Amino acid sequence: MIIIQTTIGSEEDAQELTKYLISKQLIACGTFHKVRSIYKWDKEIQQDFEYEISLYSKESLHEQLIETIKEQHTYELPKITTLKPTYTLPEYEKWVNNETI
Repeated sequence: MIIIQTTIGSEEDAQELTKYLISKQLIACGTFHKVRSIYKWDKEIQQDFEYEISLYSKESLHEQLIETIKEQHTYELPKITTLKPTYTLPEYEKWVNNETI
């Protein structure tokens, strides 16, 4: 199992992206929460609220999922990172695998 994380600008955008990926069976689940981000963009320090999304899928969908996120994302340069859990409850991993293509 993998967890792909990204950030996006609004709760509505987080919901839309997550629902889209579920409808395409690329993820079994997505969770998101509001975060404050400070970063440098166009040579200026920026400070914004964003929504960090964690997307739960199987490893075989990794490349397809990243390409789809890039296509659907509202940012010019989205943060996309992949985490590999050191442990996942086997029953949960089975559910993730069953809910994805």
